[in-house]
Amino acid sequence: MAKSKKPEENAEMTEIVMETASDVVADVSPQADAPKTPKIVIDGVEYDATNLSDPAKGAIASLQFAEAKLMALQNELAICQTAHFAYVKGLKAELEGAAG
Repeated sequence: MAKSKKPEENAEMTEIVMETASDVVADVSPQADAPKTPKIVIDGVEYDATNLSDPAKGAIASLQFAEAKLMALQNELAICQTAHFAYVKGLKAELEGAAG
């Protein structure tokens, strides 16, 4: 198995997805004279979000759902990795105690 490449590739993909999803919807910072105008930023390009089509609104909702799901899965992965580390540490201590 190509075990050394997989985690790096997955981490890179997750980073790209999270950057893309988190940068999709943003608000213009309020200025003294200008009213707050909603905008969408994709790949550094700003789009006016005042009159979005229904498909565009659906795509934004889907992106927000996917971003929330990714965050939940990342949290679950962190929990599993912590548990894995603890189990390995406990097993190692048990084996070293039995051998000694």
